[in-house]
Amino acid sequence: MKKILLISIAFLSACGGSLTDEQRKKLHEGMEQQKIVKLSDSEITSSALDQGNVIMRNVEKFPSDKKKIDSVADHFHVKIRWIVPGTTGSQQLEQQLIEAYIMGMTTGDLQDNIQKLHTGSTSDDYDSLLYSRPVVSKMPDGTDQLEGIWNIYLSKKQVVLSAVAKK
Repeated sequence: MKKILLISIAFLSACGGSLTDEQRKKLHEGMEQQKIVKLSDSEITSSALDQGNVIMRNVEKFPSDKKKIDSVADHFHVKIRWIVPGTTGSQQLEQQLIEAYIMGMTTGDLQDNIQKLHTGSTSDDYDSLLYSRPVVSKMPDGTDQLEGIWNIYLSKKQVVLSAVAKK
């Protein structure tokens, strides 16, 4: 779509027409989006963690309102899932995260997490990331109980575009 826009604008200007300010602006925006930018893996992971935190701040405003959570997911172009320990329907990775968080409760190591979701045979081959945040409550006897985990599936492309926009 962007290439068609650029070709159309170039064709119109080559035919003796002049570009309006708005057309110039769109042309420059298109050129900027096509610019190659190199981000390190740690920059992508850091940006995904930041984005996950921003999304979670929005989700925490209304954690039990599915329609508003779906609206947040649409706004940020992500998939948001609430997973409760012991229920069926969670994916294998989500189940492994639940187990890891339960084990982490004994050491007090319950923090947000980023996982790369691999699509190919190499460890560098991934197209999305999974941000997860546990929700823990205190029991009357003082022990911690894992209520569930918020999982936010982030597109690597969206994470990179957001990181580049911040630079």
